[in-house]
Amino acid sequence: MDVTRREEPTGMTAYDGLKLHRRTLVLDGRAYAVLGLRPGTTERFAVDEFHGHRQIVTHRSGALLLGSLLWGMAHRRARNTVLVIDRPFLDANPFDAEPSPAIVVVPAQAAPFGDRAARELRRRLPLSTPSEGTVRLRTPGFAEALADRQAWFAARPPRRFDGYDERHRRPVIGMRAGLLVLPGTTRWLCEWAVDIGSLDPADPGPARGSGRVYDAIHTDFSLEVHVFDNYRDRVTAARLARAQVTAEHPALRDPHVLRPLVRERNTDIHVRMRRDRTARRTASRRDAPS
Repeated sequence: MDVTRREEPTGMTAYDGLKLHRRTLVLDGRAYAVLGLRPGTTERFAVDEFHGHRQIVTHRSGALLLGSLLWGMAHRRARNTVLVIDRPFLDANPFDAEPSPAIVVVPAQAAPFGDRAARELRRRLPLSTPSEGTVRLRTPGFAEALADRQAWFAARPPRRFDGYDERHRRPVIGMRAGLLVLPGTTRWLCEWAVDIGSLDPADPGPARGSGRVYDAIHTDFSLEVHVFDNYRDRVTAARLARAQVTAEHPALRDPHVLRPLVRERNTDIHVRMRRDRTARRTASRRDAPS
């Protein structure tokens, strides 16, 4: 079943069977199968940097899709396969509307992916060559893991290595040649998938409130994933804020000065949008026939 036309998933298995485009690219002398989302996909993502840490920002269905992609990549057996989330599936970040770098998921045990490969991939983005076909995303066991996250992790305690558990030996998540690269073993990709797929702003719990939920998926906090129930509104507000600030200060180029101004204006616009929405709902209820 091709679910790319659906606006929101209806359950935890909504992305099992999702079709992905496949292209062959030679990067650093190695042929890679590069998977990517198809044009009908409606989920969107953004990437922000805050105090040296990267944040992937999305909405609920985006979190489910990202978790599904990580889980599916963990279970792919073909070597030298990477997955790229690129334009048009990337928004400007919802804080200061800076452009988002592409996201690359790398099964570290089956796909060596160094700096030169990253540089060559970035030069080819956005991918515009015709797709060579499609592959289906398979997520066996993902729905069950999300249904009882605590039990899933309890059944997979970290192995010990001379006083340190294996979570301290994870590959480094971070920027590589202008790409946000997520390299992970099968186990770690699955852990990240469950952490991300479980993020739902509607659920009560720690780190939840004001329509936002977030979690660090790496022990050094090099990557967080934030999920907003009003993600698209926030992206719109950030774009408006950036347009206004750059129009008012056309000569301003220093990002260290520009970004705080945009973030401050973004907050004002977002508060106004929320206030206007509340007023419209109140008026609608007042005018509704009793």
